[in-house]
Order: sequence, then C-alpha cells, then structure tokens
Amino acid sequence: MKRKLLGLFAVAAGTLATAGVFADDDLTGVAKQRHDLMESMADAMQSMAGMARGIQPYDAEKVRELAEKIANSGGDNLTSLFPEGSLTAGSHALPAIWEDWDRFASLASNLSEAANALAEAADTPPAPPSAAPPDPAAADADEEPAMDAGTAMFNVGMSCKACHDDFREEEDH
Repeated sequence: MKRKLLGLFAVAAGTLATAGVFADDDLTGVAKQRHDLMESMADAMQSMAGMARGIQPYDAEKVRELAEKIANSGGDNLTSLFPEGSLTAGSHALPAIWEDWDRFASLASNLSEAANALAEAADTPPAPPSAAPPDPAAADADEEPAMDAGTAMFNVGMSCKACHDDFREEEDH
C-alpha cells in the first residue's frame, strides 16, 4: 500500500511539475503571477517527490519549508490571482473557475490545509515502500495514528490534482 501511495504521489508531482514547462511565455499581469505561483508550487512538489521516492535523502526541515511555501500559496492567496475576467490567451485556466467559484475556493483552501498537515508530519519520514502497514490492533483506540510525511505529500498532490482536473485545461504535448 505504501509503495502504491508513493508511486501515485510521484506521478502526481511529476505531472504538476511538467505542467508549466509548455506554458505561454507571453503571459502578463495576474495571469503571469498565477503561472509563476503554480510553477513555484510544482517545483516544491517535484523536490518532495524525489525525497518520497528515495532518490534524494529525506530532509524534514526542507519538507517543512516546502510545505509551508505551498500552504502560504493556497487559499486566499491563490484565489486572489483569479479575478473575474482574467482569462487570457496562453492561460490554462478554464472558465469553470468562475462558474463554480465556491468549489474552486474550497479546493484552494484544501490545498493550504493539506500542506499545513504535511508541515506537521515532516518529522515522520515516509515509511520505506517495503514496510509493513501499521497494526491497527496495536494502536490506542483513542488516538488517531500520526500521519507520515509520505501520506501527507500524497494528500497535497491529490489536492493539486483535484483542482487541475476540474479547472485547468489539459495540454497537448
């Protein structure tokens, strides 16, 4: 299960990281600002994917820093970059953002919440892919098990993916 989670996180992070590579270099104003913010979050996700997959050594402080960067980029900071009428050529934003603003804003808030949970979980490295799942019978019934950073990273990636699935135009590569 853990191997599957890390694999899915890596795929999500890779997808997000390459999404901006083909963006229009002619973006200006708020469309450029949001593109740059998305690129910054994609870079953070890519860096964490390397740690989650064991390609780079796990660094709890770096994960916390990247998670806080994403958390601060979500919520109102993200939605403020999508004012009504800011759909421009070269942008991959879909009109659905403004047609279903409440859902878009909710997903932006969920991103911050997931990233904050990752910052809190940073001191618990992802379990190795070969690790056995925790024994639920051994856990204290009154305590919810602590989330490890791998699961928290996956949740951040899925938060990004949920928004992109509904509100971002697919790119033809």
